Amino acid sequence: MARLSLFLPSFAADYSGVCSCLFDLDALVVVADAACCTRNYIDYDEPRWSRGKTTTLCAQLRTLDVVMGDEAKTVAKVAAAARELEPRMVALLGSPVPAITGMDFRGMAHDIEDATGVPALGFATTGFATYESGLDLAHRELAERFGPAGDGMLRGGGDGRPALALPARPTADGRPEGTGPCGLAASLERPAVNVLGLTPLDFGGGPNAEDLRECLDGAGLAVNATWCMGLSLEGVAQVEKASVNLVVSAGALGVARVLERAYGTPYVVGLPLAGAQAGLVCEALRRAACGGASSYAFAGGLHAEGFDAGVLPGTSRIAFDARIDASDAGGEAVLVVGDWVCAASVRSALRLSGWSGPVTVASLFGQRPGFAEPGDVALAGDADLAVLVARGGFSVVVGDPLLARIPGVPGARHVRTAHPAVSSDLFAKEVPRYFVDDIVRRL
Repeated sequence: MARLSLFLPSFAADYSGVCSCLFDLDALVVVADAACCTRNYIDYDEPRWSRGKTTTLCAQLRTLDVVMGDEAKTVAKVAAAARELEPRMVALLGSPVPAITGMDFRGMAHDIEDATGVPALGFATTGFATYESGLDLAHRELAERFGPAGDGMLRGGGDGRPALALPARPTADGRPEGTGPCGLAASLERPAVNVLGLTPLDFGGGPNAEDLRECLDGAGLAVNATWCMGLSLEGVAQVEKASVNLVVSAGALGVARVLERAYGTPYVVGLPLAGAQAGLVCEALRRAACGGASSYAFAGGLHAEGFDAGVLPGTSRIAFDARIDASDAGGEAVLVVGDWVCAASVRSALRLSGWSGPVTVASLFGQRPGFAEPGDVALAGDADLAVLVARGGFSVVVGDPLLARIPGVPGARHVRTAHPAVSSDLFAKEVPRYFVDDIVRRL
């Protein structure tokens, strides 16, 4: 009951995170449900649906199929659809009922691949976790399966489709072929960047993706691939060609570490928000690309690498006895609620602007990351958020417009920054243009 929503609607689920990540990949995505979860994604969690081409189907599970564990019927239906539609890959996703009965999605994906010859991925999503968990699953699976070190399933099957590019051969000093002494693309003489975690569930279906590309390009950085808005399977196969990875949402922190271990590519965590924060992030990217270590691009604060091992998703980290009351710290106190990376970037931008008051970050999505500061809170549900607001003494609350339903928020100055994973497209026009408009000026 700790996760019961009292004031806010249910959030985008893990299967929506996976679907969002696969949207641009010419994939046949099948959600194993009776229709409800598929409609949730299509109707509420995917702003690109009306203007983009994708194939997301419902497996139309029936009670008898689930009770009897008849996975073969679902495999046959998905295989038939794959033969007819000829996608480049197939993804089979779980929902609450299959999660309870224990459907084997990886095994079913293997059966579909054997039957059709089309690469198939199985995701044991449950609908009980939130979207950032699905983003993590999809990012990791794509990198491990279709990256240069993967099993190379997409090599072209004689059907006229292009094969994925093979990884570049290293030079005598270990650099990828065609790169300069810092690992930069020799033809561009500037660092190549992969953007990880770019999803409309955080940034909306508007211009933020293109704004970010233009921001990086204007700073002398070449965008190699954007995961997952505008991503292609060729982009996945060429992931190691980037000199550095930029993590823009918490759901991509895991794959950034995977890519660092696999290819030695460092990563930078942070949004290049319009203003001084953009300069901080871009400078961190340049340093990392030229031999520097991975880093968090946030102003102020002491951060320890890695996740807090004892904190699980959905576990509240409110510890009022251990934290300084914001009202006693001097200056106006700010609470920023949202994705961990986005909220921490807003705090950093405030500090760089000279904000003198304390800034606390809280998130309803995922566990407390390594860059969280003392007093930052991983919330189990909106009831915990209400407690935090009531006891925190905050003068300003930054977050989705629906936070106005939380007791105590209407008494503070509410800076409305729409978060589609919370409010769907109800406030699509209020999703900030993070990389163009200086959000600090709104405070």
